Amino acid sequence: MVIKNESSDGVMKKKTQGRKKIEIKKVEKLSYRQVTFSKRRVGLFKKASELCAESGAEIAIIVQSIGKRVFAFGHPTVDSVINRVEINGSSDNSYERDYSGTYKELGAG
Repeated sequence: MVIKNESSDGVMKKKTQGRKKIEIKKVEKLSYRQVTFSKRRVGLFKKASELCAESGAEIAIIVQSIGKRVFAFGHPTVDSVINRVEINGSSDNSYERDYSGTYKELGAG
Protein backbone atom coordinates (compact mmCIF):
# COMPACT_ATOMS: atom_id res chain seq x y z
CA MET A 1 0.00 0.00 0.00
CA VAL A 2 1.33 3.42 -0.93
CA ILE A 3 0.39 6.27 1.32
CA LYS A 4 0.37 9.60 -0.43
CA ASN A 5 0.86 12.89 1.30
CA GLU A 6 -0.26 16.22 -0.09
CA SER A 7 2.48 18.83 0.09
CA SER A 8 2.00 22.55 0.58
CA ASP A 9 1.92 23.10 -3.20
CA GLY A 10 -0.98 20.66 -3.59
CA VAL A 11 1.08 17.90 -5.29
CA MET A 12 0.66 14.35 -4.02
CA LYS A 13 3.97 12.74 -3.01
CA LYS A 14 4.68 9.14 -2.05
CA LYS A 15 5.79 8.41 1.49
CA THR A 16 7.37 5.09 0.54
CA GLN A 17 10.14 4.36 -1.92
CA GLY A 18 8.23 1.54 -3.60
CA ARG A 19 9.83 -1.46 -5.23
CA LYS A 20 13.38 -1.09 -6.40
CA LYS A 21 15.37 -3.20 -8.79
CA ILE A 22 18.19 -4.96 -6.97
CA GLU A 23 21.49 -5.95 -8.47
CA ILE A 24 21.76 -9.71 -8.89
CA LYS A 25 25.05 -10.84 -7.44
CA LYS A 26 26.28 -13.55 -5.11
CA VAL A 27 25.46 -12.91 -1.47
CA GLU A 28 28.79 -13.14 0.32
CA LYS A 29 27.69 -13.80 3.92
CA LEU A 30 26.72 -17.47 4.26
CA SER A 31 23.79 -16.98 6.62
CA TYR A 32 22.29 -14.28 4.36
CA ARG A 33 22.85 -16.53 1.35
CA GLN A 34 20.94 -19.39 3.00
CA VAL A 35 18.03 -17.09 3.83
CA THR A 36 18.03 -15.71 0.28
CA PHE A 37 18.04 -19.24 -1.14
CA SER A 38 15.08 -20.27 1.00
CA LYS A 39 13.01 -17.20 0.12
CA ARG A 40 13.82 -17.37 -3.58
CA ARG A 41 13.13 -21.12 -3.70
CA VAL A 42 9.69 -20.61 -2.18
CA GLY A 43 9.03 -17.77 -4.63
CA LEU A 44 10.20 -19.85 -7.58
CA PHE A 45 7.99 -22.79 -6.61
CA LYS A 46 5.03 -20.45 -6.10
CA LYS A 47 5.50 -18.90 -9.57
CA ALA A 48 5.80 -22.38 -11.09
CA SER A 49 2.57 -23.43 -9.38
CA GLU A 50 0.80 -20.32 -10.70
CA LEU A 51 2.08 -21.01 -14.21
CA CYS A 52 0.71 -24.56 -14.01
CA ALA A 53 -2.66 -23.36 -12.79
CA GLU A 54 -2.98 -20.60 -15.38
CA SER A 55 -1.66 -22.35 -18.45
CA GLY A 56 -1.85 -26.08 -17.76
CA ALA A 57 1.91 -26.39 -18.20
CA GLU A 58 3.72 -29.40 -16.81
CA ILE A 59 6.76 -28.28 -14.86
CA ALA A 60 9.61 -29.94 -12.97
CA ILE A 61 12.12 -27.92 -10.97
CA ILE A 62 14.97 -29.48 -9.02
CA VAL A 63 17.31 -27.29 -6.97
CA GLN A 64 20.20 -28.15 -4.69
CA SER A 65 21.02 -25.91 -1.74
CA ILE A 66 24.44 -24.85 -0.55
CA GLY A 67 24.15 -27.58 2.09
CA LYS A 68 23.57 -30.18 -0.68
CA ARG A 69 19.87 -30.65 0.18
CA VAL A 70 17.69 -31.28 -2.85
CA PHE A 71 14.29 -29.60 -3.26
CA ALA A 72 11.85 -30.40 -6.04
CA PHE A 73 8.58 -29.12 -7.42
CA GLY A 74 6.62 -30.87 -10.11
CA HIS A 75 3.22 -30.72 -11.66
CA PRO A 76 1.71 -33.21 -11.96
CA THR A 77 4.86 -34.82 -10.47
CA VAL A 78 8.58 -34.37 -11.01
CA ASP A 79 8.90 -37.98 -12.15
CA SER A 80 6.13 -37.73 -14.74
CA VAL A 81 7.62 -34.59 -16.30
CA ILE A 82 11.15 -36.02 -16.35
CA ASN A 83 9.92 -39.30 -17.85
CA ARG A 84 8.09 -37.40 -20.58
CA VAL A 85 11.24 -35.40 -21.39
CA GLU A 86 13.37 -38.55 -21.45
CA ILE A 87 10.94 -40.36 -23.74
CA ASN A 88 10.38 -37.43 -26.10
CA GLY A 89 13.84 -35.94 -25.74
CA SER A 90 15.67 -38.74 -27.53
CA SER A 91 14.41 -37.59 -30.93
CA ASP A 92 13.79 -33.91 -30.15
CA ASN A 93 16.79 -31.75 -29.29
CA SER A 94 14.83 -28.47 -29.45
CA TYR A 95 15.91 -27.65 -25.89
CA GLU A 96 19.56 -27.74 -26.88
CA ARG A 97 18.86 -25.83 -30.06
CA ASP A 98 16.79 -23.12 -28.34
CA TYR A 99 18.30 -22.74 -24.89
CA SER A 100 21.81 -24.16 -24.73
CA GLY A 101 23.42 -20.78 -25.43
CA THR A 102 21.41 -19.07 -22.73
CA TYR A 103 22.10 -21.93 -20.34
CA LYS A 104 25.85 -21.60 -20.94
CA GLU A 105 25.74 -17.80 -20.60
CA LEU A 106 24.19 -18.19 -17.17
CA GLY A 107 27.16 -20.34 -16.15
CA ALA A 108 25.05 -23.41 -15.58
CA GLY A 109 26.37 -25.55 -18.37
